Amino acid sequence: MVFCPPEASPLEWMLLTNLPVNTFDEAVEKVSWYCLRWKIEILHKILKSGLKVEECRLETAERLMRYLTVMSVIAWRIFFITTIARTNPTLLY
Repeated sequence: MVFCPPEASPLEWMLLTNLPVNTFDEAVEKVSWYCLRWKIEILHKILKSGLKVEECRLETAERLMRYLTVMSVIAWRIFFITTIARTNPTLLY
């Protein structure tokens, strides 16, 4: 959900989707999915830019899958710690 501070004028916006939306609850569900998209984008940025997984040159698909599994866990931890640090910095000390 997008919240507007009481002193600000609310913005009207539209989210386009190819999924059926017939009720308010279905609309809220689609908006929540859209909000998750940005978290996924950040996770991929950590994998690609931070951990440089695209530079990995393993010879078999099995080794690559194992590598990406471990790196995904590491990326998630980085994302989790970053999120905690930004929302409540005192929890890390």
